[in-house]
Amino acid sequence: MFGGSIMPITADQITISNFPNLVQKAIEVKQAAGVQALQNNLTDLFERAKTYGIRYTNNSWGWGSNIWHRSAANTSVVNTEEELTDNHRRLMLRVLEHIITRPMIQTDANLGSAQSPVRMHCRLYCDPQYPDIPYRWQQICFPADPNEDPDATLFFIPQYLGNPPMPNDPSRLLQVIRFPNHNYTICTASSYQGEVKKAFLAHWIRYCYLQGGTGEHAACREFTVKTPDGAEKRIVMGCWGLTGSGKSTHGMYVFNDRVYRLYRDKFGLDLSAICYDNYIKNDDVIGWFAHRVFGSERGSWTKTEGVDDRQAGIYEAAMSSEALHENTEWDENGNPSFVARLFQYHGMLNRNARSVLRLEDTGAFDGSIDSTAPPNMAVFISPGYLTDYAWLKLNDINFATKVLADGRTVGHPAQSQEGIGETKYSSRYCLPFTMGITNAQHLHRFREILHKRRDEGDPIQVYQINTTGKVGAAYEWRPVRLDGKEYEMPRVRFEQTPDGPKAVGGTAPSIEETEVFLIQAARGAVRWQPHPIWGEKVLVPVSVPGISDQRLRELDPFTYRTPAEMEKLLRAQIVLGKYYNDLQCPGIDPDIYTAMDF
Repeated sequence: MFGGSIMPITADQITISNFPNLVQKAIEVKQAAGVQALQNNLTDLFERAKTYGIRYTNNSWGWGSNIWHRSAANTSVVNTEEELTDNHRRLMLRVLEHIITRPMIQTDANLGSAQSPVRMHCRLYCDPQYPDIPYRWQQICFPADPNEDPDATLFFIPQYLGNPPMPNDPSRLLQVIRFPNHNYTICTASSYQGEVKKAFLAHWIRYCYLQGGTGEHAACREFTVKTPDGAEKRIVMGCWGLTGSGKSTHGMYVFNDRVYRLYRDKFGLDLSAICYDNYIKNDDVIGWFAHRVFGSERGSWTKTEGVDDRQAGIYEAAMSSEALHENTEWDENGNPSFVARLFQYHGMLNRNARSVLRLEDTGAFDGSIDSTAPPNMAVFISPGYLTDYAWLKLNDINFATKVLADGRTVGHPAQSQEGIGETKYSSRYCLPFTMGITNAQHLHRFREILHKRRDEGDPIQVYQINTTGKVGAAYEWRPVRLDGKEYEMPRVRFEQTPDGPKAVGGTAPSIEETEVFLIQAARGAVRWQPHPIWGEKVLVPVSVPGISDQRLRELDPFTYRTPAEMEKLLRAQIVLGKYYNDLQCPGIDPDIYTAMDF
């Protein structure tokens, strides 16, 4: 029979290993019959995509996706053939059936620069009805030779395929299946560009570990500071944070004349004299090695909602005619608008407008996505409401690694439509994208790097910031059951606003205040004292040039809580952190697991 070598086939005949072979066989049979099987690395994707795009007055283009957040809750990671279930096989069969019926777009690109030891060849097979997706993804990656074998492959079908439910969770559809040990991913039902980008980056995170480093959900920027004694110091700063927490805000922060003037007017600081040669290296996922940081992408796909010209780099690039927008509205003049007044998603004003940006359009790119020096500053964005200072220095290596292990953050619409504004734990700020290599393995590697650099006499300074959280918000105690045991846990009080739920009470550090802190900390100009409860493991700022003593008191949780209250809140936080460590970081070293105990 002509088609018998491919179809008919039943779901129980599909395995992880043979699925790519079945796709390849379908391609070969179609080509042998003179039927187009692939649209291979097309050069007219942009022109095709314009037929359903929005052209803004400034000549940039944008598209709308059918889902406006990632499908992490609808994702299944399958490591071995034994883990493959009937539900997985049913979706894999539907994808194979779909691929056979149409000429898929094949697009090849590299993550990592040409000189990078973690350059990874990626191959995307995309449904031909969605040319904007491979086009936009290709713009943030490096060119690749389509004749080379890929290191990772993605089969991307944005349509609903009568998807089966998630294994062990019949309330959710199975949309994404990742096979880390077989180097491919299947994604369906969503045309959100983040699905493509994050699918390949999840494979790259694992790839970085296998090359001796660790792949981290972090941005990287470099700048030079002048220390109080007049010496110059080059800073290579990694900035960790889950989507919506401020990672791009601080990882892509740009100083120009207008921004320098803002700091002179607001803080009385001439930052141009103490911070200069500021360059963006990467925005989202980096390879963190002991003596170098390697970027993954040559461009950026960045959340732009709420961005204005105070965030000069992101704003200038997003307003460029070269920007490629997603779920982005327009103003009364037809230009891209980031104020969230027009578009809605599930009845809420849009809070996840996105744009593909060229790094050169930020005004702070030197042409290289890899660091020019070893990393020496790590910043964890752990937004919270109850126990958090605006800024801390993590002085103990195990404690710093524990903060990374917890990945404590605040829910954002870009992550999912559930738990917006509420405290959540996502180990390494990277939980949805960690596969094949465990969180514990990545954390141990990160700790090894900190120890290595300390032993070499060039330690990496680690900080925790609270930009998108609050200090001293209102809360109440509620009973919570964890592993069959009942605990009293604090719950933040929220009020509903047109922009979504907001924590009641407290104060939040501004972007500019946090930038002042980061620069002064990098210079060595901040004065510290031990944390009132954790002692020398954690240092609290008592003097930050440019920030008044009154403002520092407002950004101190002990201004709002008694010592006994803070101790009770921290004990609850420690219990919750360990609970999620047990779920997300099994096998973590006990010295890390207990580092916050007091």
